[in-house]
Amino acid sequence: MRGMGQITRATERGVLALFTRDVAHPASAVRLPSPVMKRLLIVEDNADLASGLRRNLEHEGHKVSVATPAADALLAVSREAPDLVVLDLGLPDRDGYHVVEQMRANGVQTPVLILSARGLESDKVKGFRLGADDYVTKPFGVVELMARIGAHLRRAARDEAPTTGGSLSDEVLTRQYGLTDRQTEVARLLARGMSNAEIAEALGLSTYTARNHTEQVLFKLGASTRARVGAILRGEA
Repeated sequence: MRGMGQITRATERGVLALFTRDVAHPASAVRLPSPVMKRLLIVEDNADLASGLRRNLEHEGHKVSVATPAADALLAVSREAPDLVVLDLGLPDRDGYHVVEQMRANGVQTPVLILSARGLESDKVKGFRLGADDYVTKPFGVVELMARIGAHLRRAARDEAPTTGGSLSDEVLTRQYGLTDRQTEVARLLARGMSNAEIAEALGLSTYTARNHTEQVLFKLGASTRARVGAILRGEA
């Protein structure tokens, strides 16, 4: 929100009160039907707002991480492969536009929902042109925001349908993509939407080792998300 140069700090505090009032009380929000647990990344420099959003999303059954500087956000996207990124534009080190631009330049197709006080048409158009999937202006209604997030997750979940008889065999994954036996195991767990920590527990690995295997699998398959891994393993790519 540091991009709101024309708004005084007193006015900004008033705006923050408007759009954090509902967010701070998840129990009072309408709980919407939620898909299976997903990993979400909130990139927001206002601690109160980020905390409120996190509580609401965890209330919906999701795993949520929070990053503030753009550099940390890009690192989290690379390491955690979230299913959705909720992105503020006014970050302390770089503009939020830089985050979505770098994600797309790196081939990361994770859905991005921009959440910003910048409400001009030109701001929204810039976000969409850089690769954002949605744009919500502050102040916002928490129920509408949760509904939008749910819609994006459901859309992405189409690539995560149960494995069918047309799935790629271990032999094909080794011959065509160069996956090792361990990486094949990791790939199949990724296709089920498991996090690095869950993969580590399932295979008896350290989280660090599981993350390295995940990065190698994503690289070898040319996949930017776990959903994409699932599509490839089902032979849909």
